[in-house]
Amino acid sequence: MPLSDAIEAVKKISSDLAVLPGSEEYDEITKSYFSELERELKPACFLTPSSVSQVADIVKAIKPFAGRSAVAICGSGQQATPGVANVRHGLTIHLRNLRGIEIDTHKKVVSVAAGERMGKVYETVMAAGLGVVGNRHSSGGIGGDAVQAGLSYFSYARGFVCDNVVNYEIVLASGEIVNANAETNRDLWIALKGGGNNFGIVTRFDLNVFEQGQLWGGKIFYFQNSFSGQIQSLVDYLHNQNDVDVHICVSLGYAAALGDIMCMNDIFCLNPEKPKALEPFADIQPQVDQMRTLRVDSLKGFTDEAFAGAPANRVVKMSTTVKADTEILKYAVKTYHASFEKLKGVENLLFSITFEPVPISLIEQSISRGGNSLGLKASDGPLVVVLFYTSWESPSDDKKVYEVNKEALGTIDSEAQSKKVSAAYRYLNYTFTHQDPISSYGPESKAHLQAVSTKYDPEGFFQTAGVGPFKL
Repeated sequence: MPLSDAIEAVKKISSDLAVLPGSEEYDEITKSYFSELERELKPACFLTPSSVSQVADIVKAIKPFAGRSAVAICGSGQQATPGVANVRHGLTIHLRNLRGIEIDTHKKVVSVAAGERMGKVYETVMAAGLGVVGNRHSSGGIGGDAVQAGLSYFSYARGFVCDNVVNYEIVLASGEIVNANAETNRDLWIALKGGGNNFGIVTRFDLNVFEQGQLWGGKIFYFQNSFSGQIQSLVDYLHNQNDVDVHICVSLGYAAALGDIMCMNDIFCLNPEKPKALEPFADIQPQVDQMRTLRVDSLKGFTDEAFAGAPANRVVKMSTTVKADTEILKYAVKTYHASFEKLKGVENLLFSITFEPVPISLIEQSISRGGNSLGLKASDGPLVVVLFYTSWESPSDDKKVYEVNKEALGTIDSEAQSKKVSAAYRYLNYTFTHQDPISSYGPESKAHLQAVSTKYDPEGFFQTAGVGPFKL
């Protein structure tokens, strides 16, 4: 791409749209990315529109100059996968200046501009006595979850984050601004619910809101010898799901700061009291009392806690998905321990395995809310996403970290297949560059996504010029 020509074309729209290296704003935007792996990519220019019409003008201006993999789109830059929201030496359209949160109490919808952080969204809806299905940390944006899937504290009762988007405002490759919902451009609406950044630049998300008061939950920390019992409790809950107003994540991990492996449950109830379904996860003994954060609090309070003080080093999230089966989850823990031995020398290491359930109730909610692109059927569930999270200090350890994580997932996948507890679905928010989540949705869904891309982006601008590892 003749980048200078593209930048000059954007400057003709407005001189303040192009943020160049060496400026304070360029450094500020770079620092705002969650992971060092995104921060170090350093685009030739950030393009910072403050209205949907400016987004459309930018697309039209740069399109004639666009080469392969030269344009990135960023909402808040909080996803860990490198290269999804930034591009080395290319152009990153950063939506941080697209702001605005508006509640329509009559339609029971909140409209969220693509540059907003969820903490502000939660504050706004809470002030009206409402809740909304969004991500689990207030510093995160809306875009990555709402076009990829998105797990929320409300997901067992209300589906993925994307299932709660009733309308997307999107700028197409032609520069046209359209809406996609159940009545208008329905095929595009379905495609955006899981299809990622393949169809255009979403500038506004309209999400369902609902009455919601205080909640109960938090984190508890305990010891390794209790973890297998927690796995059993998790599988029992998923196969006998009698309460959908809860959320459960169980993790085991090592942090250099602690110098040891600890276990953690992140549990949550949509009502302001501990429910029976969460007793096995809340009441486990022994636990580290001084680290327990169980309480009644607001949605904003819980999402503020989620990432408090997390080190913003080099971060990788890789995952696979399996059936809710005790033995395969125990095998995954065994694989984690073997991987940890290989990573022990890595400087400032944080390395964990987390089990994130995808209950049947969640899949049923996806279907009842109009469907999405993920290809999941109720008969596929219940499932568990197995997440390996690694944070470390030095680029010299990158190769080792990637290889150890990839090998671990491959080992778990092979065991799951041999025991007939594997699952095709890969959760796009937690996939790495070597994985193919779009194909994991199944041939029918992938064909629909490709057809929608051809219809709304006939020249394939977002397939060729758009960066990101997860193309169609």
